[in-house]
Order: sequence, then C-alpha cells, then structure tokens
Amino acid sequence: MVLVFALTHPGSIAFANWDAPYGFYKDLSVWLSSAAGGLLLVLAYGVHEWRNGKLSFPNLLLAAILVVSTAIIGYRAGLTLGGKMDYGSGNMVLFVIGGVLGFTLSIMPLPLSLPYALTGELYYPYDRPLLVAWLLTVALAVFLGVAYVRVRKAERPHGTG
Repeated sequence: MVLVFALTHPGSIAFANWDAPYGFYKDLSVWLSSAAGGLLLVLAYGVHEWRNGKLSFPNLLLAAILVVSTAIIGYRAGLTLGGKMDYGSGNMVLFVIGGVLGFTLSIMPLPLSLPYALTGELYYPYDRPLLVAWLLTVALAVFLGVAYVRVRKAERPHGTG
C-alpha cells in the first residue's frame, strides 16, 4: 500500500502542475486522489486474498481505513480550491471516480516525471512538504520490501532455491 503512494506521486504532481501552478492543496489533492484510486485496486485484491484465507480481517480493515482516510484528506484538500481546477470537488463519489482515473494518469507519466522528481525540478517551492513526503514513502517502501524479502528467506527451508 505504501508503494501506491510512492508510485503515484511524481505523475500526479506532473499532471497537477501541467498548465499552471494552483498551489499546494491542488497538488496534494491530486496526489491523494490518485493514491486513493490505486489503493482501491489494492483493497479489491485484499478482499480476494481475504476470501482465500491468505489475509486476516484486521489487515483488510486497516487497508480500508487507509483508503477512506486518503480519500477524505484528498477531498478536503480539493475543497479548499473552491471548485477551481479540480475534478470531483462536487462530491466524494466523483472525487473517488476521478481518483481511479487519476491513478492511471499518474502511472502513465511516471517514467518521464521521475528524473524531474529526483532532481527537484518537478516541484514549485510550495511543494517541498510533498517532496519530503514522497521521499519518506519511497524509503518506507524500500525498507518494507527488504524486510519482506528477509522474512521470506528466513521462512524458506535450508537447501531450497
């Protein structure tokens, strides 16, 4: 789930700032909307894994809480724009539908926007908190990935590939 935040960030900021800078809340709203759209897909997969007995209900519940929290915070950030340059600010359903579309739109420019994100050229000065948040999510995703691989290796019986 952390990886969704890390992967959607550069593309979301790129298309949020495509035509003009509209401020921190616009960029935050677009990023969280795109992340919520991606998290919905992860949650759907989690429901599938839960039905197959591979995921516990508390994990599924925490995932659902993260999806809802992300959508609410992103929606509230979008409301501060007063309906200017924001999709779905009319209601939460449109915001989430826009987030699913935004997830796709944020993944598409990822390869092109990643170098600009890494050099800081993607961001306006007001986006520095978003840059810090992105770097923290990338670091957390790498940490969790390494920890997962170590646990999987420890669980594997000795002598198997």
